Amino acid sequence: MLQLNARQGIYLAALLHDIGKFWQRASQSRKVLPNEVLQLEGDICPKGKAGYATHIHALFTYAFFLKHRSIIPESVQIAGETVGIARLSARHHRQDLNEWERIIMLADHLSSGHDRRDDEESDEAQQSVTYKYKKIPLLNVFDTVFRVRKPDERSYFPMQAMTTGRSSFPVRRQSLDESMEPQYAALWQAFEKEFVTLPTGSTNAFLRSLDHLLRKYTWCIPSATNSMSDVSLYDHAKTTAVIASCLFDSHTAAPLPKSTDALKAETGGRFTLLAGDFSGIQKFIYQISSKGAAKTLKGRSFYIGLLQDVIIEKILRLYDIQPAHILMKSGGRFQMLLPKNDALLDDAVSFIQEANLELRRIFDGVLYLATGSVDFEAGEFFKDGRYSKLVSEAYARIEEDKSRRYARVIDTDFFRPQKVKGTSAEHICHVTGIDLDKSEVREYGDDDDRIKVSRYVKEQLELGKALKGARYLIKTAGGKGIRPLFAFLDRDYPGDLISYEVVSELSPAKIAGLKNANARVLEIQCLNETDFLAHAAELSDVSFGYQFYGAAWIPENTDDGKPVEFTDIAKDGQNDLMAIVRMDVDNLGVMFRDGFTPANDEGKHRGSISRYSTLSSLLDWFFSAYMNTLFSEHFSRKEALDDKLTVKDFRRDMPNNHILPVYAGGDDVFLITRWDMAHQTARVIYDDFKAFTNQHERLSISGGMHVVHGKYPIHKAAQNAETDEKDAKKLPDASGKAGKDAFCIYGVPLDWKDLRLTEDLMRYLITQQEEMKSRALLGFMRRLSADYHVNYHYGRWRWRTAYQLQRMGKSYKKEAEMADLASWLFVGSMNDRKPTRFKGLPMKPEIIHLVPLITRWMQNLTRTTTK
Repeated sequence: MLQLNARQGIYLAALLHDIGKFWQRASQSRKVLPNEVLQLEGDICPKGKAGYATHIHALFTYAFFLKHRSIIPESVQIAGETVGIARLSARHHRQDLNEWERIIMLADHLSSGHDRRDDEESDEAQQSVTYKYKKIPLLNVFDTVFRVRKPDERSYFPMQAMTTGRSSFPVRRQSLDESMEPQYAALWQAFEKEFVTLPTGSTNAFLRSLDHLLRKYTWCIPSATNSMSDVSLYDHAKTTAVIASCLFDSHTAAPLPKSTDALKAETGGRFTLLAGDFSGIQKFIYQISSKGAAKTLKGRSFYIGLLQDVIIEKILRLYDIQPAHILMKSGGRFQMLLPKNDALLDDAVSFIQEANLELRRIFDGVLYLATGSVDFEAGEFFKDGRYSKLVSEAYARIEEDKSRRYARVIDTDFFRPQKVKGTSAEHICHVTGIDLDKSEVREYGDDDDRIKVSRYVKEQLELGKALKGARYLIKTAGGKGIRPLFAFLDRDYPGDLISYEVVSELSPAKIAGLKNANARVLEIQCLNETDFLAHAAELSDVSFGYQFYGAAWIPENTDDGKPVEFTDIAKDGQNDLMAIVRMDVDNLGVMFRDGFTPANDEGKHRGSISRYSTLSSLLDWFFSAYMNTLFSEHFSRKEALDDKLTVKDFRRDMPNNHILPVYAGGDDVFLITRWDMAHQTARVIYDDFKAFTNQHERLSISGGMHVVHGKYPIHKAAQNAETDEKDAKKLPDASGKAGKDAFCIYGVPLDWKDLRLTEDLMRYLITQQEEMKSRALLGFMRRLSADYHVNYHYGRWRWRTAYQLQRMGKSYKKEAEMADLASWLFVGSMNDRKPTRFKGLPMKPEIIHLVPLITRWMQNLTRTTTK
């Protein structure tokens, strides 16, 4: 049985305070509960206006704790008082609460923010007639961003355990009149089956593992069905637990008031929002030598996540809190909700600044973790738009920190001349070019390819190699493996030293080794797999979970065991070119800032922390979990690509052997593909994102691709792709403002609709050229590209084009087809967005303006030699 301290007891009670909703919706009636629970109805449930008990799910919550009393203790000691944990969790809807039960009630209200009403749930005696709460699925939160969609336009998530595939996408439903009790029942049965397998040898391992289990099964369940059902039960439970933990800590310093209204009126801060952001990530990842760059990229990209994890784990230990306090973590950024404690916050920031000094030493000042924090009172959870403004304030302070790097740790020693490191080629890292001390030099590679690298670069290279086929991430204290910030932590914070190991399987031998090792295993995470408890019985004091890694896919080379190179990605037998693709969500900050604010100040603001958490979780799921499935499964089939727009066959007949994702998560994607696959891959990502957001007219992705040969310096190619992405975001809309929602191909920003239009024309040209069995059409396009100029839109190119197309049509018996092509060129128009390269164009953009782009594209597609 678990041994819970006071804070853990409060946290667990809050985390499971609504677990009864899950069980209730999976049951025919309350009669499934034991009599000893039913007899407590008057003590657990409040009474409605008609005098009947309401919030019956609270009885199910109470019964859950009793059912699993062999795992969860019946009571916990809080301030010398024995508190029943089932009552602590279940009574949060009543008015006659003790001071500890009141914490759960207040946390529940703060999590829901504006969602809570005095008449939060209608009388359940009336609800039981229709069982409405069993018929309402989880509404897609994107249907409530910027506006609430009409009922017949809304989409809903399927009632199923979390997966990484398209089956988890929301769909529009024709009716909400069918009970989902069978689906709830199946889900509940699976949840309880896994709940009893959670590790119980350590309370911390149990709580961490439980968080992952709840996400797996309750991500698709609405937390409320009486109002807007777009907040998941998981995100409400998680944020309630985090807030309760913060309230408990602050209660010892300043006792909590007895009502929500009194808590709203408080002026003293009880919470701290801490945000962090690594600057210099792009420079860190891409400033590498060309040899072995593909493998190095993967390792360095994943290494950033491990580095971030080490620092976050230190903060969690300082505050003695659970990982649920991490509201967001991706792409080198994180946000944490912490109890207000100036001394602990100062310790956390001081640790981060010391870590920054170590990063300066080992990575030559490239990486820096900037932080910003904001203290706030409980009432901020209820103010319109205030929570999103708190996040903005924290990031504003991050920008201040970036402009004053190392300000907290600068002293006279900071400016002293540094020790002269090795001056010969033997003392320079062959990957990064950084000078190394003789003691820091390591060798890596086979005899023929042996290079000199730093200790940390060697770790990154080994990590990049180990990621291929990796299924588990193992975290240990004092073990072997990847050890970020090793020298610094080993010297100053030995208790915080964490080692990471990625492995492809947990064999019996590996399990036995973990049990008998001198190191203590902290956590085992499955990569991109939510069935994570298979080995919990063997390692009962270890936390188990899962992590979505969007860039997990690694292409296969033709030589077994040999790492893939960029030249392998580019190989097509004709051009041997690759494309760097960058994409991210447009106006993400605006969406979080204004997305839940009612239009024209009408209606009720919906910006609760639980709704923001749901939105953030879904975005991360799409760009992490689903992206990996897209790369590893969807693009494993040649049918995923248009053969007319593809050069030739793929290595091992798998297109994804020419896709190397470098990063995918949060809200952006960075990948390297063969040149002819780039725009098709980007379009699939865009189309799927639009489907995931239910074709939301204000939610979009912009991106850009830059085509280079396989040996082009990757850092320069990444910079060029970034420029292309920015050009896409600057593409004017019909009103002349930057409209975004675009993709830049060959330096030409296009609306996604125009990209499809261009693909249609390209497909038509390729088909005609194949049927003509001649490159005459390509020659015509080259001449047209040279003849046409926007300043001579009605010049002689028109009659020349008409004449040439007519002759070509007669020569190849393609009169009708060439006439169609003439109509494309003479009168074909695009959307109302003007390409940026034609600023000041006095006419609506036409297809003819894209002839240079089409000609280059067609030339690459039809080239027959690499020379």
